[in-house]
Amino acid sequence: MLSLEGKQLGNYDIIRRIRVGGMGAVYEGRQRTAFDRRVAIKVILGDYAADPDMRRRFAREAKTVARLQHPHILPLIEFGDEQGILYLVMPFIEGGTLTSYLRHNLPGLGEVSTMYQQMLDAVEYAHEHNLIHRDIKSSNVLLELRRNMPPYAYLADFGLVRAMRPGDASQVGKPIPLEQVPGTPHYMAPEQTMGIVTSLTDIYALGVLLYQMLTGNLPYNDPDEVRVIEMHLHDPIPSPGEHDASIPPELDEVVKTAMAKLPEERYPTVAALRVAFLAALQGTSVPLPVKESVKPNRAVKPTIQLEPEDQPPGQSPAAAAEVRPNKHAPGLRRPPADPPRPIIMHQRPRGGDSPLPVAVSETRERADHIERPERLERITDERSDRIERPYGAERARHRVRITDEPATSRPPRQRRRFLLLLALVALLLLAMLLIPRVFGASIFPSDLALPGMTNAATVRITPKSSNLENAFLLTASPQIKSTDLNARAIPDRLLTVTEAAETIITTTGINKTQGQQAHGAVLFVNTSPNAIPVSKNLILTTGNGIQVQLTQDASIPPKQDNQPGRLSVPAVAVQTGQAGNISANAIIGACCTPTLYTSNPAPFTGGVDDATTHFFSQADLDGSKNNLLNKLKQQLGKELQQQLKTGEIMAGQPDYKIVMVNTNDPVNATADKVQISIKAQGVVPAYQKNVADAAALALLNSYAQKKLGNSYQLQGQITVNGPDNTEPGRDGIVYLTLKARGTWTYIFSDAQIKKLRLPIKGATADVAKTYLAAQPGVDSVDIRLPFGTDHLPTNTDDINILLSPPPVSANPAPDSFN
Repeated sequence: MLSLEGKQLGNYDIIRRIRVGGMGAVYEGRQRTAFDRRVAIKVILGDYAADPDMRRRFAREAKTVARLQHPHILPLIEFGDEQGILYLVMPFIEGGTLTSYLRHNLPGLGEVSTMYQQMLDAVEYAHEHNLIHRDIKSSNVLLELRRNMPPYAYLADFGLVRAMRPGDASQVGKPIPLEQVPGTPHYMAPEQTMGIVTSLTDIYALGVLLYQMLTGNLPYNDPDEVRVIEMHLHDPIPSPGEHDASIPPELDEVVKTAMAKLPEERYPTVAALRVAFLAALQGTSVPLPVKESVKPNRAVKPTIQLEPEDQPPGQSPAAAAEVRPNKHAPGLRRPPADPPRPIIMHQRPRGGDSPLPVAVSETRERADHIERPERLERITDERSDRIERPYGAERARHRVRITDEPATSRPPRQRRRFLLLLALVALLLLAMLLIPRVFGASIFPSDLALPGMTNAATVRITPKSSNLENAFLLTASPQIKSTDLNARAIPDRLLTVTEAAETIITTTGINKTQGQQAHGAVLFVNTSPNAIPVSKNLILTTGNGIQVQLTQDASIPPKQDNQPGRLSVPAVAVQTGQAGNISANAIIGACCTPTLYTSNPAPFTGGVDDATTHFFSQADLDGSKNNLLNKLKQQLGKELQQQLKTGEIMAGQPDYKIVMVNTNDPVNATADKVQISIKAQGVVPAYQKNVADAAALALLNSYAQKKLGNSYQLQGQITVNGPDNTEPGRDGIVYLTLKARGTWTYIFSDAQIKKLRLPIKGATADVAKTYLAAQPGVDSVDIRLPFGTDHLPTNTDDINILLSPPPVSANPAPDSFN
């Protein structure tokens, strides 16, 4: 594979390779026209770079990501082609992938909740745009680490994305070769191995991802990928709670439902998965929504067999056996399909006390008994209480005992007639209200004014609202005196402090001096008539035992004319050191033959002993400077903090450096102790936080006006976060990245409201809703018609149009993020 490190790719300098795959690689780069901003660059290389299918797929990924604007989907900065190399440019995310994060950290439930909901939001957004990711996995989740907060997650790599098709859910597939299966085997839904891909395959992968985030492991793992696929197809779904007992059992159910082998048994949407996940965190379970296409036939009820002790008294075993099973809680039995429900009547006792409930059966026989003047008593049947508990109800069961004793209190007949009349009036009014709605016909003329009724209709319009979020790169510079929004620049100033410190160190450099031999000369006197040779290996010894060796061969001349032959030969002491410095005539006497005499007329000198000394090394100097600088950093930091004005903050960390060094001995000088002193300087830019926030606020407001127009106005306050990133420049210049977020709502003028009444007068509610929903700035419409009518009034004065405030979201999804 071709290496790109150190090369230029379009507007970007390639720094290093982050990771490599089978078809390409991802590099870290610097964007030249954005102040060397760090970016991630994805490329396809090798034979794939010339493959038309791969190039189309790569371009499709770029096109897909470009139109997905979501805070938790990694955005696209640029797509380009440089000398045949296709590349995608995306923001550089410092924290790496979720895979590497889970290798070193097992997040708590709080972190899991935050990151998982972010992934659910991203996948749901993709599904709303009819896109199936097909490759959701931990290595495609990038994390931006935040101090004292859970990581901020981004969903990346839409290389396998596919558009939803109407017939996806009804596909019939067959197994295909592993190398042709799109996706990653460890996250692959069973039907995906047969080429069937729907939004439910993403639900399955989200279930695998949740298991991995809870336990740190994959639910199915094996070195053989074919074996992994077989495990997804046939092996039981593992429970996170079996791996870690602290995981709530409700989360086990969420994982098992999301990873159900059959797609129809999974959560039908990401929204349903989110509801179940949040409920599980609270310790509750949410039943799986029933799809319209698979609603059970209520006439046919599945049965399960009750144990004998679970049968209610007076009920046959066959009748007791017919109960409805609970699919989502198999251990919990439901009550019989049609249990006789008690009717609760109220009977006022003597003395005007509050009414006591009396339980009466719904059967006609007991209703006849109630008409007789007999006293009704409520009796709590303890056996019934015990029977009710297996069905999950904690209420007591009642029965009626009828006696011949006269009733102590009975409603008057007139009162019963009044109640009957009141019920008939209520039914009549209900019919008058429902007939126009059901049959589309009005009982009363539209202009008929009923006594006590109003002919006015109320139309409640909810204006459209847009949540905007954007990131702005600001330049803070000492040369700027006031905020310049066109240049996105704000002023800052450079804080500088200088302090000195000194120390005395013991040197660590070592010099070793080699010992020297003493040197001199030996005088030979020959009294024989013949020359006498002497070897350079000849060793002579002084009277005090010091040995001397000749340094060259020589021939001592013979005696001539009664004069002995003489020759002086150089020699050295055999042993190094001062001991070889012998005095004159320390060597005297015959040597070798009786006619040859030796002596040293002059002393031997120059002998030096071995010696070790210390010197001041460069390492001594560097280590001392760093130690002194580290000691000064804390003091310099405090002084920089004291220079901050009210409302100012530092732009990043201070830069500490040594500006002067003094020593009483130079480097390499022989010395045991050296005194070192330095002067260090701390420098950091500082800016007013409120000035930066105001600039981001103004930029977002300007962006909103361009995007939405003047009909939208800001609701509430714009919130500014950051800076999330601080990049230092030269001469006190700093680059700050701030994120601003706000909500803008469409504003209707009185004139617009007045114009909306005329087209809808006399129209049905459905027609009026359709018309109003198509008008600019209308999000939703709710209409309340006058009583007994199915049309809006023909008089526009009787049409009241009210504006409802848009719903406020605690965490609004951004409309745009640049």
